[in-house]
Amino acid sequence: MKYQQFGNTELKVSALGLGAALINSRYTGPEESKLTLNKAFELGINFYDTAPSYGQGSSEEIIGKIFQKKREQVIITTKFGDSPTAALKAASKFKPLFRKLMWQVPGIKSRVREFVNSQTKKDFEPSSMIKSVEDSLRRLRSNYIDLLLLHSPSREIIVRGDVFEQLQCLQQQGKIRYYGVSTDVDNALLLLKNPDLQISALQITLNLLEQEAIDEVIPLAKKRGIAIVAREPFAHGKLISKNSYLDTEGLRYVTPCKADERFDFLTQDGAHTITQAALQFVLQTEGVSVVLAGMSKVKHVQENVEAFTASALTVPEI
Repeated sequence: MKYQQFGNTELKVSALGLGAALINSRYTGPEESKLTLNKAFELGINFYDTAPSYGQGSSEEIIGKIFQKKREQVIITTKFGDSPTAALKAASKFKPLFRKLMWQVPGIKSRVREFVNSQTKKDFEPSSMIKSVEDSLRRLRSNYIDLLLLHSPSREIIVRGDVFEQLQCLQQQGKIRYYGVSTDVDNALLLLKNPDLQISALQITLNLLEQEAIDEVIPLAKKRGIAIVAREPFAHGKLISKNSYLDTEGLRYVTPCKADERFDFLTQDGAHTITQAALQFVLQTEGVSVVLAGMSKVKHVQENVEAFTASALTVPEI
């Protein structure tokens, strides 16, 4: 595993991070999730990205349980901004039943998805952040969070700015070490062009199909010493599957387009699988600190880590 500096912070991170959206979710049970997390740690991954909304807190809970005794050896990122309703919290108690039904009852997956989406709201009030962080710390079994990210705030929230004052307070209290924003390219530029904001990281989309961040966002972030966490390296699965695939951001099954076929040339010499080529593209982008790949099974971890043993993409391929 390759390790590198995380912007201007004191953190040294594995170049590959584990996205935990599906860890201990309605799609993946706790035992499989434990095996996945342990295998990731064994293979050198030290960066784990979760959120209170992932499995209504169950992703944070299992990460906290697995890494409680080796807390200082891992870097845990969680988020703030997505707030579940009371109904969704109550429904989460029946997750094992939903997990079983989704593979047995036709149409149940879409109904569960619609319910979950309807019961999640955005909440960036500073007062809500305090409770959210305390709840995350409890689930993570930790007295600090390495990196807290605002979870896709609107432009209005970014411009208003009071949420950043609360982040600074939490940092001064030692409850979070660093903070940043998970966002799109337009809002990333808005943040980067504000010299008064002292964020440490930006989490943005970057993959073979979506390269907009390369031209301006990443160079500006590098100039300011802001770490880049590149998410969705497989473009929601479009690059790695010609069958139905699970969109790990939207948590839904969709039918892929044929966009992946335009990158078949990357695998023709047998030096890379499409998974390895997709990861190599992001890993080789100067200014990226971590490439974040969703992993919910041991085989995902093993295949993604193998990208580090594959030869680098050549200039014509990039």
